Amino acid sequence: MAHLLKNKHLQFFTCFGGVLLTDALLSHYQMQEWRYLSKPLIMASLIGYFLSHNKQLSKPLFQLGMSALLLSLAGDIFLMFQSNHSGFFIGGLASFLLAHVCYVLLFVRQRDRTQKIQWVSLGLLINYAFVIGYLVLGNAGDLKPAIVLYILVITAMAYTALMRKGTMTATAYGSGVVGARLFLASDSLLALSMFREGFPEVGFLVMITYGLAQAMIVYSLVHSEQKELSKYSL
Repeated sequence: MAHLLKNKHLQFFTCFGGVLLTDALLSHYQMQEWRYLSKPLIMASLIGYFLSHNKQLSKPLFQLGMSALLLSLAGDIFLMFQSNHSGFFIGGLASFLLAHVCYVLLFVRQRDRTQKIQWVSLGLLINYAFVIGYLVLGNAGDLKPAIVLYILVITAMAYTALMRKGTMTATAYGSGVVGARLFLASDSLLALSMFREGFPEVGFLVMITYGLAQAMIVYSLVHSEQKELSKYSL
């Protein structure tokens, strides 16, 4: 137990969990003035964690990963001000779209080139994308093309996370896959709450799934180029 408590990864993610839970609760109770600090701190802390491990990462992985994290931070900041002007929502949407593109490029770069297409998983993800599109596009107005593009890109991100199997440890791979699926769930909940009439506000769930998604992807990236993980790694 003493070794486990001294594990730096566990210490960081325990603190991160506290930050994430705090922001999710502030979102639930609509205490927006406090979230000007708590929400950016989610991605800022993950950026710090990622930076602290840059020496063990290849240059392409670090550049794409850092780009995705910085774009996600920008997206969070834009969305904090979306009630002031619709342009902030567009900025947030564009930032996260580009972040997902970075993740797609990164996952494709780490793919197992001998792996065949996983048709069942791909089919399920495409069907899921169609269902979400059907539910939200009716009220998306002029944003329909942007929403369609976003759905396509995040679906690609969720699938390409599966292509890394066999190129890294099972822990790193599994963390990336779960993180990608949680990101898909978070964005789906957000889209439904924004564009689906009668769908309840689910800010708490959106933030919890979003924060966990980013944390698991970052953890996966940090360990994706290690051949062997410590016994006490998360």
